[in-house]
Amino acid sequence: MTQYNLLGVKINIIAEHLLKNTLVDFLNSKKQHQIVTVNPEFIVTAQKNKKFLEILNQASVSLIDGAGIIKALQYLGHDVSLAHRITGVRLNEILIDLAVNKKLKIMFCLYSQGLTSNQKLSDVIEKQYPALNWQIADENNALELGQKFSPDIVLVGFGAPWQNFWIAENIEKIPSTKIAAGVGGTFDFISGTIKRAPKLMQSLGLEWLWRLSLQPGRLSRIVRAVIVFPYLIYKNKGKK
Repeated sequence: MTQYNLLGVKINIIAEHLLKNTLVDFLNSKKQHQIVTVNPEFIVTAQKNKKFLEILNQASVSLIDGAGIIKALQYLGHDVSLAHRITGVRLNEILIDLAVNKKLKIMFCLYSQGLTSNQKLSDVIEKQYPALNWQIADENNALELGQKFSPDIVLVGFGAPWQNFWIAENIEKIPSTKIAAGVGGTFDFISGTIKRAPKLMQSLGLEWLWRLSLQPGRLSRIVRAVIVFPYLIYKNKGKK
């Protein structure tokens, strides 16, 4: 697993098959591990939010989610490609498959005011993963349910940085959990609430444009990702 530093944020490059092995090791360990999926907006936020920066850098693995991270590393001279990207959606799939195969418990934490309802996500999980042992919580009962259910894996979709703060502050209170990950809008995708970008747009790193067309209210977030982030990368390189 290769590690880079991008504007002070740790970034890991790891092949998917090696990530799966690493996750199995985490599940068999006595420690708890937070996984983060970093996109350009994370890095912009971390420049001013030192608590968020600290959490990102303390994560056991910092995966590349946004294509903008890949392009920034390439611009800085590193040998990386879109093949090194492992999104929150893909991480979610990998962890669910591990939970099914190893008969582990998994808890999904959904934001109660988000786009996807508990019922809609429940319907999808029941249909796609009938053998999965799971529970759904929201921000109001996640800790209580986690302590009762004792999940091995916790996936939190409250949105960053809130989801990462929640994990950092609460996961030790759920001692059964070995892996916790903030997965952002992943539940909106897997439930079908928001359609993923066409494969071509994904391969070109243009998912941000697709999301903007579906959710114009995301404009300020898109600006941070496609304008502010590249500017910070350019400015940082110019100092060297």
